[in-house]
Amino acid sequence: MRNLQFGLLAIFAFCGLIAPQSANALVNSATPVPATVTVSPTGGSVTITWRVVHTISAPATTVTSSPDYQFRIDGVLINTVAKVLTRTTTPTVGVPETLTYTETLPISAATAIQIANGNNNSTFTRTFNDGGGAQTAVARVIVGGATGELSINRIDLSFENGTKTKIINQSDQLHAIADVSYRARGLLEAEWRVIDSNSIRGGQFERVIGLSRHQLSAPGNGRIRIKSPRLPTDLSGLHQVRLFIRSPELRFEEPVLRYYVSPSAVTGAGRLQPMQVVQPSENALLGPDLQFAWLSVPGAAAYQIEIFGSGAPGNPVENLSKAPLVVGALDIEKRLVAGKVIPGDKTATVLARTTFQHLEHGREYLWRIRAINDNGNVLSQSALRKIRFP
Repeated sequence: MRNLQFGLLAIFAFCGLIAPQSANALVNSATPVPATVTVSPTGGSVTITWRVVHTISAPATTVTSSPDYQFRIDGVLINTVAKVLTRTTTPTVGVPETLTYTETLPISAATAIQIANGNNNSTFTRTFNDGGGAQTAVARVIVGGATGELSINRIDLSFENGTKTKIINQSDQLHAIADVSYRARGLLEAEWRVIDSNSIRGGQFERVIGLSRHQLSAPGNGRIRIKSPRLPTDLSGLHQVRLFIRSPELRFEEPVLRYYVSPSAVTGAGRLQPMQVVQPSENALLGPDLQFAWLSVPGAAAYQIEIFGSGAPGNPVENLSKAPLVVGALDIEKRLVAGKVIPGDKTATVLARTTFQHLEHGREYLWRIRAINDNGNVLSQSALRKIRFP
């Protein structure tokens, strides 16, 4: 129980439902993807994705940024260009957060000649800082490349029925399909990787579920269809899957698919026992002092309040990333806009002021509360009630 409550408190910070505080932050690593990019002898542009991993030790909203990049040829500084890359996030305490920044950088024909004459050794360098620590990433730039070497032009991911998102029950079979476009010839080496939801294991852990090796050859552009091993569906929650290319080196970031495994207790949610809400009343005005209260549910390890838009329905898988609660609100075709998780020994709460950043003044919303046990199963839930944000 203590471990669950600690994990729930970490989710508070991730949702942006705890007011920002001063906290120690640290950039753990910064790396370019790909590590080496190639430009034509006549110049052009290169695209680099910077992956930055950082960690906070107390709840806070952090700004992770890089003010400029430096360009060097054979170790000699040629230019410093002021171009800000910045991200503002509210990460989970103690859980490494990965941020990505993608940019396209121009290289003139004259510069390409300089690179070739400088031992074909040039670099773009960026330093990322989140206020508590900095790390420097270096991407290498080379000119040309042997003709006939294998290159990957595009990867399109989908599930077997062609969809980009999927909601399934536990233990159902599921496979992903990668449609890979390539040029020339060579060995393709790849790994199928899965990331489990924060709500399952308290953090994002990427794991390899299968390897793929293919000797490819095409006189021009070629295509190959690669099927994944059976994707894991034993644990409920949100999952991500991608085909990570080990060789050849990519010039873009691999696409990602998402799928949600519904907890068995959510199936048939209409049969759940109704929760008794004490307050607020129907059509109450939502504000920082409005108290939400309910009657205790036996066996509840946590409660979660869910606030929905009253308009058109939204994609429930996409909504999970905006308010990552313990159990996804997948039994209702409404747009989830905010949420809060409360420890199971509490029967009342108010919403943090940061919650209202997700709401629009003068709008009507729907809300409910759900009781969840320590296995992540829904025990009980209230009916939807109307509430207004003045």
